[in-house]
Amino acid sequence: MAQTYKWRNTPDILARIIDGNEITTWRSQRVTLKPNEACMFIINGQLSPVFSDQNINQIGGGFPRFLASILKATAVDRRVVFGMTGPFDLAVPFSTQSQSGLKFQGHVRMRLQLMKEDLPKVLNYFVNHSPVLTRTSLARLLHEHVNQRLIASTFSACTDETSFRDEAFQSHFAMKAEMLLRPQLASLGLTLLGAYLVPQMTSLETVNLHRSNQTHALEQERINAEVTQHAISLRQSTALRQIECEVEVARAKIRGDQTLEAEAALTSLRRLEAVLRSEDERKIRLNLEKERSHSIRMKAAMEMFQLVQESKRSRESTN
Repeated sequence: MAQTYKWRNTPDILARIIDGNEITTWRSQRVTLKPNEACMFIINGQLSPVFSDQNINQIGGGFPRFLASILKATAVDRRVVFGMTGPFDLAVPFSTQSQSGLKFQGHVRMRLQLMKEDLPKVLNYFVNHSPVLTRTSLARLLHEHVNQRLIASTFSACTDETSFRDEAFQSHFAMKAEMLLRPQLASLGLTLLGAYLVPQMTSLETVNLHRSNQTHALEQERINAEVTQHAISLRQSTALRQIECEVEVARAKIRGDQTLEAEAALTSLRRLEAVLRSEDERKIRLNLEKERSHSIRMKAAMEMFQLVQESKRSRESTN
């Protein structure tokens, strides 16, 4: 039973070349190509057609191939080239300086694709490099070319730190990238689908951002100070109102105490007045009683005097 061979175990791998003679297992190896994967065989220097979206059996190993190698009936050189034909993104960092002394840093974002019919051109990379083509190795390979030709020529006429963020600048950069990178990419079998510039913040933008942050911080401090001052005013007015309320309560309490004292004094005066009034009434009654007794005695005395006079007149008349 054939074993499944995986030529791409990480998304970073774009292409790989393997030596089929190094696969010496007793079981044959087969590979299942997805619609965005392709492979071709190089047998004794001859290129086979490019295969895609199918199962490829007998790419190496197996007992029949082992017997054929013993009998010298198999190919001396047998290699298999795999490639990922779907679009992929690549970021190449750059750092340059304009004629006016402005420094620009960032990375160039490119969308590339390895066409199925261009898979044989990938051999140009494997001649002088490792048998595995990854995004990192491709970015390292294009780094000097991108910086020395594309970036240097693009920023040579840049006079300020804001014009490179315009849409016109990005369109101009995409056209220059298509023109300058096409030969280098075509030699590797890659097609440039699009490119744009992703610059980092410049010194002027950093200063403006710092100024904006400081202005924002000052505005926040001003708002916080106003809120704090308003809170202090509220607490002050609340404290003053509380003090006024306490004073009013104290005054009311004092007025209440004074009212109670005045009421107590008034009650005492009323009691004294009642006592005095009762004394006066008693004295008046006693005086009236004395006058009545005196008048009664005077009347009784007058009656006695009249009786005496009548008795005297009666005696005189009798004599």
